[in-house]
Amino acid sequence: MVIKDLLFGFWRLWLWFLVLLGLIAFSPLGVIFISYSKTYPLFHLFCRYWCRFVLLLNGFWYKVELSSKLNSSQSYVICPNHSSKFDIVLLFAVLPKTFVFVGKKGVTSFSVFEWFYNKTMITFDRDNIASSFQAYRKADKLLKKGVSIVLFPEGRVPEKKIRLGKFKLGAFKLAMYNQVPIIPITFVDNKSKYPEDELALKLGLLRVCIHPPVLTKGLKNEDVEQLRDRVFNTINDTLINYENR
Repeated sequence: MVIKDLLFGFWRLWLWFLVLLGLIAFSPLGVIFISYSKTYPLFHLFCRYWCRFVLLLNGFWYKVELSSKLNSSQSYVICPNHSSKFDIVLLFAVLPKTFVFVGKKGVTSFSVFEWFYNKTMITFDRDNIASSFQAYRKADKLLKKGVSIVLFPEGRVPEKKIRLGKFKLGAFKLAMYNQVPIIPITFVDNKSKYPEDELALKLGLLRVCIHPPVLTKGLKNEDVEQLRDRVFNTINDTLINYENR
C-alpha cells in the first residue's frame, strides 16, 4: 500500500510538473497572444498540443465520440460535467474550437498556476456580485466575437458518490441571452482515472462524448430551467449508459 501511494504521488507530481513546464516556457508569448483576439487562437493551439503531450507522457489516451461536426464560425456555450481537475487538460486536448473558461478565483494556492489561470481565463469571486457581473459581461463580449465559452454547470467537482452534481443556471442564461447553441460534453472516465478525494493510479483510456448542439434561438427566460434540465439529462443519461456497458 505504501509503495502504491508513493507511485501515485510521484505520478501526480510528474503530471503537474509537465503542465507547469509548459506554462513557464510559454508564459511570455502566451500573455501576448491572449491580449489580442487575432492571436488568441495561437495560444489555444499551443495548449491543445501541449495537453495532448502531457496526456501521452502520463499514460493516457483518449477517444472522442463526436455526434455532429461543430461549425467553425459559430460560438457556443460549452457545458461539460466537472469530474476532476483533469477535465481542463482533456478539454484542451480534444476540442478543436477556440474557447475561454469561466471559473472562480482561487482554484489553487500555487501562485504560478493561479497567475496564469487568471490571465488566460475569465475569473470571478463567487462572494462578490459585481465580480460575477463583470465576468458575465466579458463572456458576453467574447461570444459576440465568435469565441466559445466553457462553463462547468456544477460549479465544482462533486463528491465521488455523486454521479453528476446539481446544475446552476448561469451557463444557460448566458447562452439564451446571446441566442447561441449549447454543447454538452460528457467526461466518462475522468472521475475514476483521476479522482479528487482518494489515492488512485489508473492509467488508460479517457472517453469523451461531444453531444449535438442544443439550440437556444427563440427561448425566453421562463425556458431556462427546462433548458438546464435537458442538458443535465443528456450528460447524466450518457454516464448511466456507460456504467451499464
